[in-house]
Amino acid sequence: MRSAGALRLLLTIGAILALEAACRTGLVGRGSMIPPSEMLTELVRLMGTAGFWTQAGGTLRNIAAAALAAMVVGFAGGAALHAVPRVRRAVEPLIASYYALPFFVLYPLFIVLFGMNAVPIIFMGFLYAVMAMVTGTLGGLDRIPPVLRKVGRTYRLGRLQDALLIQLPAAGPHIFTGAKLALSYSVTGVIGAEFILASSGLGYSISFAYNNLQDRTMYALLLFVVVFVSTLTVLLHWAEQKVRHRSGAGRTGMTGESAGTAEKLLAGAVILLVILGAWQIFHTVAGSEALASPLVTAQRMTTLFGNPGFWANVTETAQALGLSLLISCIGGGLAGVVIGASRSVSEVLEPMLVTIYAIPKVTLYPVILLFFGLGMPAKVAFGALHGFIPMMLVTMGAIRAMNPVLRRSARAMRLSPAQTLSTILVPATVPEIVTGLRISFSITLLGVMVGEMFASKRGLGFMIMNGISVNDTATMMSITVLIGLFAVVVNSALLALDHRLHRA
Repeated sequence: MRSAGALRLLLTIGAILALEAACRTGLVGRGSMIPPSEMLTELVRLMGTAGFWTQAGGTLRNIAAAALAAMVVGFAGGAALHAVPRVRRAVEPLIASYYALPFFVLYPLFIVLFGMNAVPIIFMGFLYAVMAMVTGTLGGLDRIPPVLRKVGRTYRLGRLQDALLIQLPAAGPHIFTGAKLALSYSVTGVIGAEFILASSGLGYSISFAYNNLQDRTMYALLLFVVVFVSTLTVLLHWAEQKVRHRSGAGRTGMTGESAGTAEKLLAGAVILLVILGAWQIFHTVAGSEALASPLVTAQRMTTLFGNPGFWANVTETAQALGLSLLISCIGGGLAGVVIGASRSVSEVLEPMLVTIYAIPKVTLYPVILLFFGLGMPAKVAFGALHGFIPMMLVTMGAIRAMNPVLRRSARAMRLSPAQTLSTILVPATVPEIVTGLRISFSITLLGVMVGEMFASKRGLGFMIMNGISVNDTATMMSITVLIGLFAVVVNSALLALDHRLHRA
């Protein structure tokens, strides 16, 4: 592990020096990026000003509040869903589609409900983080071995004793992973909301510097965000390794029989009614200026369907999503197989990949825009930026967890590396690759939406951003609902395939 850490350090230093050389020699123009040494010099200057720490302090407080709320609510929600398997099965497609939704459309609602203060920003961070904690809690409780549950019954432990002495320690590593992800996603949600919607904070400062052509300030602030996120990720990774070293359990899966079609349809109808009821209540409280009603949204949706311009935007988004998924899923899957085939290489690169992915990607929009310009290349890059690394990490994990007998069989049959890859590694990891495809789909879709908000004049993301600028809540909600329905349908199909492959 020490040698892996040293190699990571050397790779990081080498990448920084290579970027410095590329900027100094003109290989990367100053119109696109300044040398890292100048970023650091400007950051040191900014850190000597009171304004910098005011903005940074506000962002850090918002992140802490969002992460804490997400951990508490997400743990409670995950435990409740685990206790009621029928409800869990019904909402599973919604959970899988959660991160495809552009939550920024709810910002006007939060402004009306909570006012022009930090609370709406905290809520945005909370929304991005809470589902990570829910899934982490579910994963941990799923992996409690049945023998430990029997031990609790044998000793006649009460529910509280069983939870504190058996269930939480056994599920602890996975719950901690959920908490780690919740903290990372709260960083993304808070800084992203500040970047798009707020008038203070680090995200706002980066956006302000970009819009006012203050490249040195913008890159200095981006450097601070990268260093902050990298340090946080390294500390959390170290803590996670400690927790996993002390406790762990194998996967047991979700309890209970699979639900029938009729039961799923009934549960889906109930959930739909609950969502529509809550939506109508929030509309009544906040008004049409903050949130369009379900009826008005449906009417606007019908109007959009009859508009040829809408379908042109749908086609644009579909093309960008298709290209992004090709890069994310095929490229990320192949890279994961190649890297995961070498345990030493994966040990070196995995923490670096996790750190890179934890950087709030919306703050990189100025850099993407400078390199790719407005249009299809930029939003495809945004989509791939979101989905490539998760697909790679899932595939790497699948390769590492593969039965060692398969590798020995490949060596015994003297298969070449290409033959081992095509006949052993890829077929053995197909179930996990499908899981990675499901995960990558939703966040790639979100990445394309974000790219269209900032780097395009066409597409559904552009329509949402245009609706935000003119406060057209009906159009915003219509497109959000359509994106959500599309994501739920695709994820339901991928979930069914995922479950079938894992049972095979």
